[in-house]
Amino acid sequence: MIFRLLIIVLGLLCLPALRAADSAASESSNFEKTRAQIDALFHKRDTPALLPPVLRNPFSRPNERMPAGSDAPGAGDSSKGTALSDRELLERLATAVQVRGILETGGHPAIIIGKRPFDEGDTLSINYGATTIEIKITRITNDTFTLAYKDAELTLRLPR
Repeated sequence: MIFRLLIIVLGLLCLPALRAADSAASESSNFEKTRAQIDALFHKRDTPALLPPVLRNPFSRPNERMPAGSDAPGAGDSSKGTALSDRELLERLATAVQVRGILETGGHPAIIIGKRPFDEGDTLSINYGATTIEIKITRITNDTFTLAYKDAELTLRLPR
């Protein structure tokens, strides 16, 4: 009788050890699954996807998207040999003008392009292909601004 009681007590004492061994085996399989998931994630980092041949500027407006590597919207078109009118050239260059905001100085509005404020009468240099073209800011209101190149003028709305 004592012998049976001793076997039962030993069996109860060994039960947690058997459960620990079983859970260790399942933990190793969980570890292997986790390791496989980590390896799959790092595989993407270690072998990055190829970039598309034409990168887009993510900070431009959707209707003004141009390749990030080009100097101006029409830079690739300048090699075609077609002569653009002053108005067409101004329209192409205007897409490169990224107005960041508007401020009021001395009672009249000024626009911020890049990190610099521009008043009426200031000129803005824009790279177009291999040349730099000067555009003049002729008028600034609370809602619009006007750009001029030679005899052509173009009025654009300020972003809100």
